[in-house]
Amino acid sequence: MNAVEKTNGAVQSSTQKKEESKTSTLRPNEPRTPQEGIVKVEKEVKPEKFMPNLEHTLKVVESLHRRSLQRNNLLIRIQQLDAFEINLMEEGDELENNHFQGCQLIICDDKGRKFITQTSGLIHLVAGFIRSACMEKLAEIEANIVFPKS
Repeated sequence: MNAVEKTNGAVQSSTQKKEESKTSTLRPNEPRTPQEGIVKVEKEVKPEKFMPNLEHTLKVVESLHRRSLQRNNLLIRIQQLDAFEINLMEEGDELENNHFQGCQLIICDDKGRKFITQTSGLIHLVAGFIRSACMEKLAEIEANIVFPKS
């Protein structure tokens, strides 16, 4: 006669309980069925980190150095333009609207041709454009000066 026992809200017969206890308490010397002795071992596949070689590292350093030089040149250009404008403002008359009054803008090509203007409004626009273009390029270069993640 099978006795029925209630465990954790589930009903089990005594024969089911005996079978479970047999499988859970195997002794090392007892013969096992083929499925009992098999233990699955799964290897975790870890992505290998990229280890740069010397040539790659030198190329990265050279590229960063070039960008650093470009950054320094742009900073010098911006500082020169700012210093030029500050000097013009300090030396200029208080009555002048545009501190570029009396300045001359000269554009030359390699064949000796020149474009010369003394229009202070145009010179002011060109100086502003050059400054903003340098600032944009500076931001772009600074955004690309990063160490690669290894």
